[in-house]
Amino acid sequence: MNNGKSKIAGVLIFILVISVVAIPQDIPSPKVTAVFYNTDLIEALNEISLQIGVTILTDQYVTGLVTADFMDEDLEKVLEILLLPGGYSYKKIDENVYFVGLADPKSHNFLNLAELKIFPLKYITTEKFMSLVPDTLQQYIKTNKEANELVVYAPKDKINYIEDLVCQLDKSQPYIELTVYIVETNESSSETIKGNVFNINREGLKNNLYYSYPNIGFSIQNLFEAEIEMYEKTDTANLVTKQTVKVLPGEKATLYLKSLDNILFVSTYRTEFRSLESGIEIEMTPRYLNEILQITFKTKSSNIMDIRRDSYIISESQLETKVNLFPSEVLLVADLDMSQLYSKDGGSSFLKDLPFLRFLFGDKEKRDENKRLMIFLTSSLSDQGDGVK
Repeated sequence: MNNGKSKIAGVLIFILVISVVAIPQDIPSPKVTAVFYNTDLIEALNEISLQIGVTILTDQYVTGLVTADFMDEDLEKVLEILLLPGGYSYKKIDENVYFVGLADPKSHNFLNLAELKIFPLKYITTEKFMSLVPDTLQQYIKTNKEANELVVYAPKDKINYIEDLVCQLDKSQPYIELTVYIVETNESSSETIKGNVFNINREGLKNNLYYSYPNIGFSIQNLFEAEIEMYEKTDTANLVTKQTVKVLPGEKATLYLKSLDNILFVSTYRTEFRSLESGIEIEMTPRYLNEILQITFKTKSSNIMDIRRDSYIISESQLETKVNLFPSEVLLVADLDMSQLYSKDGGSSFLKDLPFLRFLFGDKEKRDENKRLMIFLTSSLSDQGDGVK
């Protein structure tokens, strides 16, 4: 009976010993102690290979002189330092085999050095990331635009550098919220409104309002809207529309006040319909710089001046400018004289066809050529949320 127990205990001890041996152990990196002074790089690698008993293979491009002093240093750290001046990379092929070469995707040995890693981008697009990456790294990166991912084929040191760039560049950016107010008024009242807006801006700057993302104190917009309500109650002005758009810094936001007029032209040779576009297009590109919004404005306007049986005249103009907009500021984007926008046929050549403006400018009999159209802009910041959609 005791013999049976002894056999069982022996088997258990054997299994325990086998289990302990089978547990994978972290093998420490070989240590290198060496001094090199203007030593050929190949000779230095061979000396290290003989000293610690590993095989270091090189391609035909490895060359140069090295000077370095190592005392009980890890092998991989030694390789990083020695290969740095020549721009070479290494890869561990096997437990005791390393390959050293030039990390050029055109080289037939590139696959012996490269590893694959995929970096999903959350907040910026692949196009934006690639525009910020040094040219020397772009050769290792492919983009998957559908999934907004970077596919990297590169040696380990290059992958680590690209990973650092992803961490630094792929960060949440606040949306810039642009709010446009279109106010209809008359010539005399427009001057009063400009003066009141000037006072609102002056008070905002005096109170030193500023962006403090993500906690934003931005009361100027409410103050301006209260001013507009006062205008409406006193029949001084009328808020035609309020439109808000969110864009990331550097993106374009466009405000269209346009229409297409289908005109029948008759000539000796043929009769045809043409679509003539008229109106105003305002393109805004905001950037957030040191707590100030810098906005690039591009405006295009066209107006049908005259239409005849077989011809027409269109007046066109373009303007580009940059303005700095404080968060405590209301910007007057445009102050339009309606008498310059009415077509000869009555009504407005473009405003009468817009759903939210038709009731103002579409009726010949109620037309008042003293009317003005004032376009104001305010801004604020808001969280980007879950990132790029």
